[in-house]
Amino acid sequence: MTLMRSVSLAKLYEEKYSYKPKHYTPSPQTKIQTTNTCPPLSQTVKSTSLPPLLPTPTNPTFNSTNVKKMSPAEVQLRREKGLCFTCDEKYSPAHKCPNKQYLFLQIIEDETEILEPKPPDTNEQLDIVNSLEHHLSFNALKGSSGVGTMCFKGSINGIIIQVLLDSGSSDNFLQPRLASCLKLPIEPAPNFQVLVGNGNSLIAEGFVSKLEVLIQGHTLQLPVYLLPVAGADLILGAAWLATLGPHISDYNTLTLKFYLGTQFVTFHGEKSTTASPAQFNQLRRMYHMNAIAELFTLQVEPPVCPQDDWLDFPGDMEPELAILLHTYEQVFAVPKGLPPNRSQNHAIPLMPSTGPVKVRPYRYPHSQKLQIEKMIQDMLDEGLIVPSTSPFSSPIVLVKKKDGTWRFCTDYRALNAITVKDSFPIPTMDELIDELHGASFFSKLDLRSGYHQILMRGEDRHKTAFRTHQGHYEWLVMPFGLSNAPATFQCLMNDVFKGLLRKFVLVFFYDILVYSPSWNSHLQHLDSVLQLLLQHQLYARISKCTFGLQNVEYLGHSVSGSGVSMEKEKIKAVLEWSVPTNLKQLRGFLGLTGYYRRFIRGYASIAAPLTNLLKKDNFH
Repeated sequence: MTLMRSVSLAKLYEEKYSYKPKHYTPSPQTKIQTTNTCPPLSQTVKSTSLPPLLPTPTNPTFNSTNVKKMSPAEVQLRREKGLCFTCDEKYSPAHKCPNKQYLFLQIIEDETEILEPKPPDTNEQLDIVNSLEHHLSFNALKGSSGVGTMCFKGSINGIIIQVLLDSGSSDNFLQPRLASCLKLPIEPAPNFQVLVGNGNSLIAEGFVSKLEVLIQGHTLQLPVYLLPVAGADLILGAAWLATLGPHISDYNTLTLKFYLGTQFVTFHGEKSTTASPAQFNQLRRMYHMNAIAELFTLQVEPPVCPQDDWLDFPGDMEPELAILLHTYEQVFAVPKGLPPNRSQNHAIPLMPSTGPVKVRPYRYPHSQKLQIEKMIQDMLDEGLIVPSTSPFSSPIVLVKKKDGTWRFCTDYRALNAITVKDSFPIPTMDELIDELHGASFFSKLDLRSGYHQILMRGEDRHKTAFRTHQGHYEWLVMPFGLSNAPATFQCLMNDVFKGLLRKFVLVFFYDILVYSPSWNSHLQHLDSVLQLLLQHQLYARISKCTFGLQNVEYLGHSVSGSGVSMEKEKIKAVLEWSVPTNLKQLRGFLGLTGYYRRFIRGYASIAAPLTNLLKKDNFH
């Protein structure tokens, strides 16, 4: 019913029932009859003139003829034409019907609409939920500080997060990616929209009923909605403030004081440290006023401490990946002490009737002697070696690595000659490459000092003894240079990843490759690999690891979603290889080209002239 129609019906009702009785004046012809009653015995009543009685108004009687029935179509038609519902004339606020009749207007509904139930309206249900007015302030949306906000540092499951207290937001909100990476128990959220400060709206992606957050030494348990906002990781809104009861929020001193149970707690907000850039006119004015004493250029340097290099992630790393790596930070830590006992502790079985190996140490340049002394002391401090009185003795050599550092190796050729060889199968490169079909995302992990993460068997430690210019030592962990060391390490890797090999993991000694067809599956696969490394106390050096790439260098090959190809550096090395002048140089060249023979059609026939030169007396 419209307002105009309601006003019209009210006027009709007022005119009909606001009855004012008129004063009655009898006409001269009207005679008043008096009633004579029997008087008392001593008294006779005379006829007196009484005032006329007031006429009693007659109540209107309801007649079926006063009911006017209209269908909804007729009502709509009259509204469109602007006709009166009583008569057929144009209606206006001052309209008076010429033949005034007081009618009851009855609108006849369609029977089908009355009998048929209406289906539930999902939009109506959404509007009902939206009427609760969930909202997010503009400061919370952008993660910036402002009036009515405070910033805190907090942590969830050990992960440092940025917390924004915002009284202008209705509820508590958490970044969905953070909840997913921390594997929080996510529940379906009510289907509602959150009105944000820029006029748009966001859809809640989930709900965590009981989130534990540690802020300044105090644990809070609160429900949060998952909302993709920028800036802060967690937003504490008016819903949380309402649970505190009486509290004091001082935004000038950035303090929040309240009772947490029976304990009085004070949270101290962080002051904004954002410096405003100086304008050119300000610098010019300071220069003319001789207000500038010195100017400095600041440049951010990467951390130089090797123990903290795992924290230095690239700036463009995906947040989900960075959180995942922080979750397994112990995998990238520097191991302390000896590795645990394993079933694959290294043994050195010797051939029958063989005695101890004794080889004189080599002569070393003075520069290498200093390096050897430093490395020996480091290994003693780490507990990898101990002084020895073993009858075995092998010399040591330093091998330069790609990064310019030195690898400490022992020359065990004499010991390997009398060692019973382990026949454990080592995977070939061709076998590994064939497993990468369909993969688009790759992560490569390099285990830290790989062989040193396996213990030597107690009865075989004395066989690893080596001698330097400084003393005689033996290994407590498996050293580099033993003939069966690769087989032992590969056996350990196969045992650790036995359920994942050739599904999304390739292992070639201490080089681990994780490959996946999609980004989400890659995060799950990488999580499984890191979990196994943590479980088996195996450590990786993050400076040599790469994560979440679509093109990675692995075992001298360039691996991507498009396939496998030769490394560009190796192609350049082949093209720039000088003409061999002796058999050693020729074998080196053929070894490099033979490694990539799968990429060269007809390699055997092409290399045949050079291969023939390897025969006796053919090279001149």
